Amino acid sequence: MVETRPKLLVEYMLLSFLLSQFGFRHGSSETTIELDPKEEFRKKLLIIWLGHAERNEAFDFKVALSDHEKESNDGETSLDTNNLKINCTDDCGHSKNSYCHIKEFSFTGAALTGFIPKEVEELKHLETLDLSGNQLTGSIPDTLWNLSSLIALDLSSNQLTGGISEHIQFLRNLTALYLGHNFLTGQIPSSLGALRSLQTLSLSYNELSGPIPRQLGNITTLQRLILDQNRLSGRLPPSFSNLSNLQNFCAASNDLTGEFPDYANLTQMNVFSISGNYMSGPFPADFIRNCTLISYLSILGNNFEGSLPAELFSFSNLEYLTISDVANSGFQFPRSANLSNIKTLILRNCSITGEIPEYIGKMSNLEYLDLSFNKLTGRIPQSMSGLNLTHLSLAKNKLNDTIPAWVGAVKTRLDLSYNSFSDVVHNRDHLDLSYNSFSDVVHNRDHLNLFACCSSSSSTDPDQLFVDPKKRMHTHCPGRKSKSPSLFINCGGEGLNVGDKYYEADNSTSLYYISPSKTWGYSLSGDFLSPDSNSSNFIQTQSCGIHVAESDLYLNARIAPVFLSYYAFCLQKGKYNVTLHFAEIVFREKESYSKLKRRVFDVYIQDERELMNFDIAKEARGPEGTLTRYFTADVNDSVLKISFYWAGKGSTDDLPTLNGPLISAISITPVPQRSALRRKLKKALIITLTSSVVVLLLLLAFMWKMGWLGKRELRDIQIGQDKHVTLQELIGATRKFSSKMEIGRGHFGRVYKAELEGGQTTVAVKRLSTHSKEKVEELLNEFYALKSFRHENLVQLLDAYFGEEMHLLIYEYMPNLSIADAFFGSKSRLKFNWENRFNICLGIARGLDHLHEHPRLKMVHRDIKAENILLDGALNAKISDFGMASLYTEEEQLMIIKVEAPNGHMAPEYVVQGFVTSKVDVYSFGVVILEIVSGKKNAGYKFNHESEYLLDMAYVAYKNGSLVDLVDKNLSGIYDAKQAITILTLAVMCTNISPTLRPRMADVVSILVGEKTFEQINPPTADDHQLNVAMAHGECTKADSSTSTDVTATARASTSTKLIKGIDETETHYAEPDLEILKESQNSH
Repeated sequence: MVETRPKLLVEYMLLSFLLSQFGFRHGSSETTIELDPKEEFRKKLLIIWLGHAERNEAFDFKVALSDHEKESNDGETSLDTNNLKINCTDDCGHSKNSYCHIKEFSFTGAALTGFIPKEVEELKHLETLDLSGNQLTGSIPDTLWNLSSLIALDLSSNQLTGGISEHIQFLRNLTALYLGHNFLTGQIPSSLGALRSLQTLSLSYNELSGPIPRQLGNITTLQRLILDQNRLSGRLPPSFSNLSNLQNFCAASNDLTGEFPDYANLTQMNVFSISGNYMSGPFPADFIRNCTLISYLSILGNNFEGSLPAELFSFSNLEYLTISDVANSGFQFPRSANLSNIKTLILRNCSITGEIPEYIGKMSNLEYLDLSFNKLTGRIPQSMSGLNLTHLSLAKNKLNDTIPAWVGAVKTRLDLSYNSFSDVVHNRDHLDLSYNSFSDVVHNRDHLNLFACCSSSSSTDPDQLFVDPKKRMHTHCPGRKSKSPSLFINCGGEGLNVGDKYYEADNSTSLYYISPSKTWGYSLSGDFLSPDSNSSNFIQTQSCGIHVAESDLYLNARIAPVFLSYYAFCLQKGKYNVTLHFAEIVFREKESYSKLKRRVFDVYIQDERELMNFDIAKEARGPEGTLTRYFTADVNDSVLKISFYWAGKGSTDDLPTLNGPLISAISITPVPQRSALRRKLKKALIITLTSSVVVLLLLLAFMWKMGWLGKRELRDIQIGQDKHVTLQELIGATRKFSSKMEIGRGHFGRVYKAELEGGQTTVAVKRLSTHSKEKVEELLNEFYALKSFRHENLVQLLDAYFGEEMHLLIYEYMPNLSIADAFFGSKSRLKFNWENRFNICLGIARGLDHLHEHPRLKMVHRDIKAENILLDGALNAKISDFGMASLYTEEEQLMIIKVEAPNGHMAPEYVVQGFVTSKVDVYSFGVVILEIVSGKKNAGYKFNHESEYLLDMAYVAYKNGSLVDLVDKNLSGIYDAKQAITILTLAVMCTNISPTLRPRMADVVSILVGEKTFEQINPPTADDHQLNVAMAHGECTKADSSTSTDVTATARASTSTKLIKGIDETETHYAEPDLEILKESQNSH
């Protein structure tokens, strides 16, 4: 009897595990083997193969054997029988002391079930283990981490659960690790950073959570890092800048936040995707500029700000480019591009302005083009007619002119909805109808969407809504107006009765649709990226799984790839209840991996966002649940609009139906009108029984909120949407108002930086200086009004704290501080090109226009200067300190004027006479934009200590027709001369000594965006004339607040001339701009 060898026993146990998968059973592991080791091993493999073959199943099985002691390669023998390959040396087993060692074990796609045997640890010489594509369950055994010889480990596409052990660090020779497409949970172990030979790390499609460990940045050999479709949170680690060999990085569909790090060293990038996250801050333009080798770039979703880099359009290797939802003040396509290999181009909702360039029609490999949800104008280039596109979406732009002739023969998916083209009916003569009639074209709704495509329409067909129904108002109603109409829609399904309500059928697969009743319709935009997608994907159905009273409503659903709008027509004016029904019927819990998907979208009613980042499965606690959301809406124009928009968050799969909004049913009913008598009786009853209690409770709550009762620091302070901290946490984040955290100071107090939530949220905390109790209460009364000012060019006030001895205002944080710091600070490292400067000037103008023309509370700022214009991460300008003037008494305000007047940014009538109108801000705006364009402060000082004002230089340059000489020399002559002359001319006009001759901020904005010329600026108004009269007679009233219901209300500080001496009104001598000089300047450049 031959002695049993330990290594053969281990191999036997592993083979027994495989045999058990096919119904074979052998004796216990104690059975003595009396055959030659090599022949016995071969026989066992043949048994496995025969057992597998009898089941008639395909499989891939490969074992490599080598002599442990002699390492001899001569006399190699191989056995090749169908899919079975066995390689071993002839010397294996010839010596009593020699035995075989498994070096590579690969068994993929064989439907293996059960657990990975813990005995695998005995295979000490295993270098490759591949069990991918099976149905293995359970956790990864800890014994596997003892296989120190492993070079490649692939357990992907199974159903493994549990976490990844920190002991993985013992696989020091590992170069490739594939654990994707499982159900692994917990955090990514930081010990992975010890695997210094790792080249590929794939953990995608799991349920891993927590931050991405910074230690992964230590693996400098890493070439592929795949982390998409998990629950990873926090920021991208800055340490990844060390991964200079990284070529593929995918972290899409996670919960990543924070700003994009400095990854300038990652120049070898070929594939990069961070779509479907919640990152913010500046768009990673600097990183992208260095990725000249990239072929796949995907940055859908997120919350980035800033312009796309022009260099991106010159990457000749780029084949796949998808970017969406980037906020900026207006990006235009570069003049030239070299995307010669581009196949998929999506630039959706990126605030792109201007016209579509002709060179897009020369991208011969382009198949999928989406430029929707931008601000594009002009016509569609004729050059695009030669493209072999499978999808073209230009929806939600401002395209005008006629629809191109080649649209009539379109055989692809084309979306021109929500634009401003000329009347479609008038286009019938020039459309290419060689394959269709005109009626066929406009009715081809499976491929062509012309919903709301035009600015006007002469069509009388109620099925053709070429003009936005919101603009047509009652004209679409079919000859009647229902009284108190109700509407019920079974989205994606047949008509059905639910209780006493009848839900109309909605099972069309068209891109837009008008119901037979003509009382409602829908339009959808976008397309799924998969080439296998078709219009049938817009309707989804399931037969079971929902167990609620109204389950029939949830068996069907309508899905849109990007955007879906429902319209209810012919509604009477009034308030309506809107009920939306949701159920996730695509992602099923029992289906492999589907529970890892996330459908995230926004919901709008009457164009107001009601739900943001709405996740049906998350809210319903799984795909088996249902959701009902209730809203109210006002209807004034007979039309109610309900919209759903996918902003690139959540899952970003190319496969159809796995992203985009989903809706199961809609109901719209009028809010019941109660009788006047019933209202009076109810009101009387409430007043009689509860008024005193309610008033007392409200009073106590208000006093608590205002800090007049007890310790208000117990109240949480808002630092963002659904984010709150305690007062102690806020003060602690400023290091108890340490000077090291101070980022600014002014007349109203000091501003401190506060980092909260582990650095993921940063706010600015303004600690107000000591003021009288009356003035603090006055500001307190205006707090909620100030908080309601929401505009992209105003610094958002988040919350306030008013205690007995401390008053705090909490604002959004501006990482680039103020214009004064950025342009004139000694420590500033920011460089401003012409586009930056122009956008900053435009942003300030828009912010002031919003303050001056606010529909409820018009406001004059009074102190517009470089220090009060802040810059966010994308260098967008935001006005700060608005509404603060109420903090000061008349004497304090006059003292501030005396201090600030020498800087030259205050209007003469405010400095000398104390008159306050919106034109005071216009004057200050003119000074600030002059400083931005010239790169100089308004008030400079010569060697003899005399003041030198930039405004004087501007007036002389204007008269001499040499305004461009004022442009900052640091721009090295790289700027738009026409824009420069426009801004500098506006600066001169805005600083006119006569307030009535200064333009309104609304006109300034119109000129900057090209909607008006200087000749079209509104002349002085009646209010301006009254202001002149009042100033002449000194009849204006004193201003004690920065807010007013009338912007033209004026004020005069009666003692201002006593406090401010030496200011000679005659020294300021600005005349009304000469338009002829402007024209000459423009022509000369």
